[in-house]
Parts: sequence; C-alpha cells; structure tokens
Amino acid sequence: MAARPTVRWNESKERWMAWVRFPDGSRRKVERVDRSDAQADLDKLLIQRDQSESPDPPRTRQATFASVIEAWFEAGCPNVAPTRKSRHARVKSQNTIDNARQLLGTSVLPVIGELRVDRTTTRRLEELFRSMSDRGYATSTIDRNWNYLNQALQFGVRERRIKTNPAADVLLPAMKPSKQRKSFTVEQAQVLLTEAIPADSRPAMWLTALMCGLRPGELAGLRWPFVDLDSDHPSLEVAERAVEVRDKYVGQATPKTEKGKRTLGLHPLLVAALIRHRYEQQALELYDPEAFVFSTRNGTPMSLSNLRRAFRTLCSRAGLGKDWTTYELRHSFVSLVSDQLDDLVKVADLAGHVDTRTTEGYRHSVRPALPHAIDAWDRLLARDGSPPGTLL
Repeated sequence: MAARPTVRWNESKERWMAWVRFPDGSRRKVERVDRSDAQADLDKLLIQRDQSESPDPPRTRQATFASVIEAWFEAGCPNVAPTRKSRHARVKSQNTIDNARQLLGTSVLPVIGELRVDRTTTRRLEELFRSMSDRGYATSTIDRNWNYLNQALQFGVRERRIKTNPAADVLLPAMKPSKQRKSFTVEQAQVLLTEAIPADSRPAMWLTALMCGLRPGELAGLRWPFVDLDSDHPSLEVAERAVEVRDKYVGQATPKTEKGKRTLGLHPLLVAALIRHRYEQQALELYDPEAFVFSTRNGTPMSLSNLRRAFRTLCSRAGLGKDWTTYELRHSFVSLVSDQLDDLVKVADLAGHVDTRTTEGYRHSVRPALPHAIDAWDRLLARDGSPPGTLL
C-alpha cells in the first residue's frame, strides 16, 4: 500500500510541498509558504481522492503581482479588510488612486511585477523594501508603498486570485529621521524678490510659486484658463495639477484634496510679471489660451525634476545655498504670510490645507527673534497713557 502523502519543505523553492495521485492517473501539487496552509490543501485533496471525486482542474497559471495590482486598480483600490469600527467599504478618491498607481508603478512593479505571488516569500518582499531604504527612500514613502501593496494583495486573496498575502507579515526597515523642511527668512525672501528672481529667465514662475504657495504639481500644471489677469480683481484658480509617473508627464488631475481647490487674489507685482510672461509667449508664438502657463518649447509642462534643478540654481546664484527644494517655496509662503496675518485659519485656506494642524507643520520662524511679546506688552502698558519705559 502506497504511503500517505505528507507535506515536506522544499529548500530550493522555500515552500511546503506535497503530491497527490488520483485513481485516473492525474497528479495534483500542493505548494504553500505556510505549513498549515499546505496541510489544509493536502487534506482537501486526500478527501476528494478517498471519495473518488474528480480533482479540481489544475491551475493554468499563477497570478503575478502585476496582474493582482492591476485588478485592484480596476476595482477602484478598495480597502477590503473590515476594521474594528466599521465593516463598510471605503471609497478612495481619484487622487489617492493616482498616487497609489504612481508609487507602485515606480518602486514596486519594476522589481517584482512579474513574480508569482503564491511563490514569493515574505523575505523577498523585505529585500525589496530594504533596497528602497538603501537607495534613500523616505520612511513615509516606504510605508505607503507597503500599505498599497498589502491592500492589493488582500484584495487578491478575497477575490481568490491568490492564496496567500506575503506582504501581511513584512517587517519594514528601521525608520529614518524625517527630512526637516525650512523656509526663507524675511531677509532671504527680499533677496529673492529684488535680486534673484528678476535676473532669472522665468521670473513669473518663481513669483507665482512664492506669492501663491502652489504645490510643485499645481505650479507645473497651471493653465491659462485658470489665470485672470484682465479683470478688476486679478486672480488665479487652483483647479488642476500635473501628474508624473516615473518622471514622465501623464496628464492632469484635480488638486490633492478638496480644500486644495481655491481661488487666490494676485498681488500687482505678480500680475505685472504674468502679463509680461504672456506677452513674451505671444512674441515667441508659444501662447495658447488653453495651454500651460509655464511650458517647455514643446508645449508640455515643466517637469518636476527640472523645476527642482532650476530652483537650486536660482538659490545658488543668489548666495542662499544649494539645498533648497521647490516644495520649500510653499513652506516659505505659509511662514511669511502667517508672520504677517497671524491667523492660521486664513493661511490654511490660502494654502489649501485640510485644517490648521497641517499648516502648523509648514510654519517656520522667519525672524531672528519673535516680537510678539514686546508688541503685546506695548499695547498693554499703553492703556494707562504712559509711554513704554517710564514705569521704572
């Protein structure tokens, strides 16, 4: 009598495996990462054999990471696992879906897209995230990549496209300290406005970024239909942003959040710069009333990498150093405006933040010393009519 099949560890494949031969001569293979899962599959096949049932048809293929993730995208990137607070599905916005597609398409799919999920170990995924950390990826970026990958594989398990989710037990690399953002001081902003920006080849672009606090994607994706320079109250409407995948422009999307949709009044200095910029585009036959405000000669938006490189060059020429990013123009906008308004609710509205807690993270000191206490005591002491400094 033939020995009863048992699951055995396959060192080369790093899987638990077993074979079951049926009376019709066909064989079915059990192959799982976890021994308990392999044993459960084997028991099921043995019951079918003992009851003289025909085995399930062999799998013609095993799903790859790319196919499972694409199916998740087509389904709208659902959160398929219930939480302690709710069992209701949560609908993701198109911006979140775009963000997930960009992250996974850049960092995950090129590396493991063609691998078969059910044959991939947790350790292999840990190697992926460790290599991302070694290449300098921020902890937040690694976390989001894992989160989206885990959700996609959870979806695959529930849809029975795959049997296991190797991302569920992944141990991510040690956390890195987050990069400390900064903003220009009042003196540095004056240098930019009076010396560096006027001498640059794209003064209107940098003025728009600094004086409106646009995100880099909003700046690159700004189109002329959303810029009103000819009315009595010139304004700029933030309604779109440029989206890139693997450093390539792929189209327009709505702002990052619903609060990101906003209309900003324009300072006369910025209005004059934009009118001159429009005139120069017309002279070069590059102007199109429906096209991008700041475009290449081919009519495409400025790439985010080119924006970063050009801004570093601008700051270097101004003697401000090379370690500045275009996103720190937005931090500078929040810091400089909040220093003057002293009203975070208004600043949050201008920046398109969901709430003032986000704005607080963007606000940095722009003065060598804070004058608020001095001003407050001056107002308090002035109530009795005595000039400051006469009480002693």
